Parts: sequence; structure tokens; C-alpha cells
Amino acid sequence: MHRIFRRHLPTEATVRQWLGDHPLVARILARSGFLSIHRRALARGVAVGLLIGLTPTVGVQTVLMILLCVWIRASFPAAFLVSWVSNPLTAPALYFAFNRLGEAVFGRMLAPLLSTDGLADEATRQTLYLALGSGLIAVPVALLGYGLFLAGWRYSVVSHRWPGGRGRDGRNPPGDGGNAPDGNGSG
Repeated sequence: MHRIFRRHLPTEATVRQWLGDHPLVARILARSGFLSIHRRALARGVAVGLLIGLTPTVGVQTVLMILLCVWIRASFPAAFLVSWVSNPLTAPALYFAFNRLGEAVFGRMLAPLLSTDGLADEATRQTLYLALGSGLIAVPVALLGYGLFLAGWRYSVVSHRWPGGRGRDGRNPPGDGGNAPDGNGSG
């Protein structure tokens, strides 16, 4: 997995050159990890992308992702790619499900607090249900995405180092109890 990111994402130096080496942008990029391909920055980017992608923020998603990526030192390219979980084909179904979930969970609590006089009040109520329902899904999915990305990265690195449980030199990996080349510990 890490080789895919390194192969297809531009390097930070390439992006800095493309942006024209503007001093403020260069400082922000260097400090924030905004374009980093470090595993933790990528994992945070996945979490940001899932969080923003699964919330009803159409029209401001990119701006929110940029701000959140700079703030928590996440990889923006990873966030941008993952945010497409909500796209023009999936958004209507997701938003409908989020609305129903928000109404099912919070409907009885909020019904006495919200007025139902007119169309504007109904739109406000449904928008609130949509936002609350999406939060119930987006936050756990973003945390799960963060953890799964780190686990997948770790698995990718470990399986690359020890294919079939043996190191490149034919010996068992450290810590498995056998230290002889034949693996039986007899020396």
C-alpha cells in the first residue's frame, strides 16, 4: 500500500516547485505535513476525508478539508481522494439514510424543542436531523478508517519484509524463537 502512495503521489518538492516556492505556502506545507506521505499523516488524511465526505458539507468540502488537514497535520491528497466516498451518485442515498437515522435517534428529544409551524421550520428540522445523523456515522467511520489504514500499512510493510514468515536471507524473523538458518534452533 505504501508503494502505491509513493508511486502515484507527487513529492513535496515537486508540489513546492509547482506552487512557485511562495514563502508563506512553503512554510505552511513544511510545518503542516499537508502533502506528506508519512503513514500517520496519510492515516489522518483518510480520517479527515471520511469525516468531511460523510457530512452534508457539499460546496465547502475542499475548504474544510484544507483547514482540517493543516490544523491536524494530515495529508490533503489522501483526504481529497477518500472524500469521494460521497459523490454525486452516492450522496442522495447517504443523505437520506443520515436524515432517517438522525430522526430516529434524536426525533423524540428534539421534537418538543423545535417549532413545526411552516415549511421553513420543517426544513430546519430535517437539516438538523441530517447533520446529527451524519455525525453519528462520520465520526466512528473516520476513527475506524484511521485505524484500518495504519493496520493495513503495517501489514503491508511486515508482509513485504517477511514473505511467508521468513526474512530475505531465509531465516526466521526476530523474536520467533529460532535463530538458526534451518529454523529449528539447533545451530
